[in-house]
Amino acid sequence: MNSVFRIALAGAMTAASLSGVALAQTATKPMVDTTTTTNSTAMDDNVSVVMMSSLEGENNSAKFAEIEALSKSETALAETRSMIEGDANLAAALTAKNVQLENVVHIETAANGGKVVYVK
Repeated sequence: MNSVFRIALAGAMTAASLSGVALAQTATKPMVDTTTTTNSTAMDDNVSVVMMSSLEGENNSAKFAEIEALSKSETALAETRSMIEGDANLAAALTAKNVQLENVVHIETAANGGKVVYVK
């Protein structure tokens, strides 16, 4: 019985030492942040598209009125177009979400740095 215990213990120690070597090998590899190398993963997750029609109603009437007023302002629309043209990642994320760029009426920057895009 004692020899069975020793064999089991030796096997467990061998397995533990092999997994420790594997961990040491993986820990020495450099970490690569794939969200910054793809240029779309992070930005796509930080772009929210809001249809203006979804803001109509009692709960969102103030926000709808604000965005509707901005959509009629040539200055606000020019700022929005400039923001899209100046940020290739934003334009790519909107295109990936099937947003026609000419229908974007306003863009807000969220607290986390993401963008909230309002579309007519």
